[in-house]
Amino acid sequence: MSDIQRIKKVINWLIFQEVAESEKQLADLLGYTKSSFSQIVNGKVPLSEKFVKKLCGLDENINEVWVLKGEGSMFKNNPNGLQMVEIPREAWSVIQTQAESLSARDRQIDELVGLLKDQLRESKKTDVRQGGSVTSAVAG
Repeated sequence: MSDIQRIKKVINWLIFQEVAESEKQLADLLGYTKSSFSQIVNGKVPLSEKFVKKLCGLDENINEVWVLKGEGSMFKNNPNGLQMVEIPREAWSVIQTQAESLSARDRQIDELVGLLKDQLRESKKTDVRQGGSVTSAVAG
């Protein structure tokens, strides 16, 4: 496994552990722009020990030696007493796509709820200005 593959595995672990919701948020936590973070993760710029230290600093159980040299295991100790399960890259990609889709759907729902609340407030203001009584179509 290459150092870049190990970095990606750590990133996926941190997102799975909800240290960050996305690579962009992870980049922000580490003090990098999304662009510079992406260049490091994709091997376009050399991997620095400073980057690895910052990344591993987000979870004290991640083994820096493993990230840098591939020696030992990813974790210093078995996290939470869990057994490790390898998820094939294709399956993880599907999981990430679904998670992103659900997040986008949640944002849309939040926006719609906000719009409905705004419309309700405007409707109440209009009724008050007209001095009429408020009736409900549902009350029948």
